[in-house]
Amino acid sequence: MSLQVENGGQVQVPRALMQAFLKQDPNHPGLETVRLPPSVEEESPIAPPYCREIETEVCLVCRRCGRAYPQESALLAHQRSCYLGNQQRRGALRLVQMRYSCTMCDTGSSTRTYGTLIEWRRHSESVQHRARLEATNQQRTGQFGGQRYGILTDDGQSGEEANPLTDEMEDVVNQITLLAARAAAESTTTGQSPATQDNNNGPDAKRQKLVQEVAALAGAR
Repeated sequence: MSLQVENGGQVQVPRALMQAFLKQDPNHPGLETVRLPPSVEEESPIAPPYCREIETEVCLVCRRCGRAYPQESALLAHQRSCYLGNQQRRGALRLVQMRYSCTMCDTGSSTRTYGTLIEWRRHSESVQHRARLEATNQQRTGQFGGQRYGILTDDGQSGEEANPLTDEMEDVVNQITLLAARAAAESTTTGQSPATQDNNNGPDAKRQKLVQEVAALAGAR
């Protein structure tokens, strides 16, 4: 249902919520906060990178008569007459709703908010947002230099890494080092004299076997 706000627009409020609120004791004092559901069904409720959720106050509703006001000062002015002679019993419903802001484009002095994630994603396609995103990536490039780092994209994922040594090359180096260490350990094994060693197990044969394994490994890569 639509709730008319004094000196303002209309707020969509679930009918069951307002009916339950108006059935309560009008003399029950205090302020009750209720979060309204999103105005539209979101495709994905997960906020993207640089998107911050902000809880904003929509209006305040007088518990006695159900009239809505945009600020607390306007509500209190109304309740001086609505609760005439019984001010200690004043009660109200505070309606809030989740909105979204852009942490990359906010200047700090002013914060623009968006009512839905769809509206925020539309902002993320703007020239201003993309320019700031590109400037942030260039700053990261200059800060880390030749070190390994990820370039941020609009979806918050990392692009290619700057270090030319890939993970596959690292695996090859590690396995070659392991094979060389194993061959060195086997060549120092005692227990047989050189005259009685099998020709197939001699140092030359082991070195040749190591070369073959390394060549096969490099070819597989």
